Amino acid sequence: MAEATKYIGWPYVWGGSSPSTSFDCSGFVCWVYTASGVHNLPRTTAQGIYNQCAIISPSEAKPGDIIFFTGTYDSPGPVSHVGIYVGDGMMLHCGSPIQYANINSSYWQTHFYAFGRL
Repeated sequence: MAEATKYIGWPYVWGGSSPSTSFDCSGFVCWVYTASGVHNLPRTTAQGIYNQCAIISPSEAKPGDIIFFTGTYDSPGPVSHVGIYVGDGMMLHCGSPIQYANINSSYWQTHFYAFGRL
């Protein structure tokens, strides 16, 4: 989380994948996991991250797991957004800007897809 929280308030930039460009949702997750040493996660899409995860139930989710959403924009696959679960119904994600969000809000609940673990 130390790596992830460095970027709170940074702008959303489509295709962004590093501090030099800022981030989009998948670029943020890939950067944080790789730069922090948690998991080597080369740059990919939200769907690409999902494809590498073990899918877990919401009751198994722990801080540091990944949360996926669908239908947040017209994406080629079912997964269109990704964030890092921080516990207590909250995630840190690259919205506009990078910020915490309550995953129990009606918006995120409507678009929830799955939790994953690397």
